[in-house]
Amino acid sequence: MSVANPLHSNEAFPSRDDDLTIVIFAKAPIPGRCKTRLARGVGNTRAARIYRAMLEHAVASITGAAPGRAILSCAPNTRHPFFKHLARRYGVTRYRQAQGDLGTRMADGIRRGLGPNPRGPVLVVGSDQPELGGSWLEHARNALAREGKTAWMAPTEDGGYWAIGLDGDTPRVFRGPRWSTPRVSTATRTGMMRLGFDHAEITPRNDIDELRDWQRLTPRLRTQLSRQATMPGIRFRR
Repeated sequence: MSVANPLHSNEAFPSRDDDLTIVIFAKAPIPGRCKTRLARGVGNTRAARIYRAMLEHAVASITGAAPGRAILSCAPNTRHPFFKHLARRYGVTRYRQAQGDLGTRMADGIRRGLGPNPRGPVLVVGSDQPELGGSWLEHARNALAREGKTAWMAPTEDGGYWAIGLDGDTPRVFRGPRWSTPRVSTATRTGMMRLGFDHAEITPRNDIDELRDWQRLTPRLRTQLSRQATMPGIRFRR
């Protein structure tokens, strides 16, 4: 993957008035409890700091593109000081992630994003994807704005996906895949077609799961995230 725009650029996130709600999945950046595979190469403390930097980068980018439309889905709960920091700095609403497997949690994220009076599609985004350049968000918006039953997916090169969007509360989409396997995106794609969704995708990207994924980032992006990891007071420009 390459970064089409600088880390702090908003050019990749054209803002416009629409009904898209974006749910950002987040773990508390506690050493030893997040990015455990990355920690095998860099240690628990540094892995947690890198994750914290990636999460803030995602929140800053998304809230800059869709102010007032982002929700932070927090695990294990909303009380970690970093979640409170993100809520203050970027104005995101927080809620506690549901219990259960990833499919259960994503279905709950779609439900919460829709709210009591559904008014538009919901996009669920992970926080392990720092390469947020390019027109992915506009691509998702356009795909989900089409007539009919629509879906959108951002696959990863390991067979999963880092974002998915749906135009309704459709938990059956998340009941087929065996999570944490190389066939998650294939099973989800098959389920969407079986359920009658007109779905669109972008080119697969890498999540940052292991040291080799971190090392494959462009030097510029890795340096910028490393600075944020070691000096967390630096503010991401939106």
